[in-house]
Parts: sequence; structure tokens; C-alpha cells
Amino acid sequence: VADTALVRQDVVYLASDALEGRRTGTPGNDSAAAYLSRRYAALKLAPVPGAGGCGAGCAASYILPFTAYEPVRNDHPRALPTQNVAGIIRGSDPALRGEYVVIGAHFDHLGRSTEGALDPDAGNAIRNGADDNASGSAAVLALARRLAAAPPPKRSILVAHFSGEEEGLLGSEYFVAHSPIPLRQIDAMVNFDMVGRLRDDK
Repeated sequence: VADTALVRQDVVYLASDALEGRRTGTPGNDSAAAYLSRRYAALKLAPVPGAGGCGAGCAASYILPFTAYEPVRNDHPRALPTQNVAGIIRGSDPALRGEYVVIGAHFDHLGRSTEGALDPDAGNAIRNGADDNASGSAAVLALARRLAAAPPPKRSILVAHFSGEEEGLLGSEYFVAHSPIPLRQIDAMVNFDMVGRLRDDK
């Protein structure tokens, strides 16, 4: 299947009405994470060790569950059960495979919330988030597909999709605080956010 067809498939699913805008803590967000996990498996990414925050005792997994806490509003912060998704492409160079480059994107969006929406007058309408950020999520999957193909890169690649971005970068914050690999081994991170808009046909 061509890259363009797969990118379109990923965006269409992630931005579908069935996922209701992928708001953090909703079934649509959970479904998006499950979809990303299946795509990781199809790409044969290695699951990350110690998923679930319980260290070496946990089985390796693509799903890294956590509870996101919204910033305090009206003295009633909400706890939002959610998850990041992460997988590894092992590097080929024995001297460099212990170093990582992270490629990532957030996969959550606004759901039916008017907070931060460009169309607050639309009320309870689904904000599908095709550009923000199904586009970046699909771009990361496309790049992971290329990087996972032989020959793999010299350094290892950590592929990551974060939840809780719209509530204040909560998924990426959790990732840094509970990284599945030591932060000192991460050399760089490339973030893909809202890459779905053309300008001058580019």
C-alpha cells in the first residue's frame, strides 16, 4: 500500500465521527490509542519495557496508561484516565543503538468541548481534529514505517503518540517524568503538530 493511501487511512479513521474528537479521558481517545497500538504492531515496532508505570515487573507494551489531571478550574480538577502510546525501532549500530531519537505527536483533540474551539457557537458538535492532530499522528506513523524498513537507522528511534496535549501538554509531561528509557539516552525529539495544511501547494 502506498504511503499516501496509508496516511489518508490513518487521518480518516482518527478524525472520524466514531471517535468523537478524541478528547482525553473519553472512549474515542481510548479507541484512537488502540488503533495506534495496532499500527505499531503491524510495523513490528518493539513494545516498551515497564509499561503501566510499574517498572521492570510490567510486561512490555505499546500502551502507557496514566491519569491526566486537568488544570484546576472552579476548584474541581478532573482526573482523566488515558494513555500515551510508544514503540521502539532498534538501532543497527552497536555503539549508537543505546542512544534514541524520539519522533512524536499528540493524538488527542477537543472532542465536543467548546473550550479552545474555533467554533464555540457550534456547542456540542464534534471537533474532529483532522489537522490538529490526526495529521501529525499519521505523519509519525508514515515516518516510522520508513525508519522500520531495512536497513534500520544507526540510533534507536522511540515512536510516541501523546494524549492530554489539549489540557496542557499532560501526556508529554507524564512521559518525561516516567520515561520508558533513561532521559540521558535521548539525543533529540522531533514533534509533528498540525502538518495537514498546504500552503503554496507545499
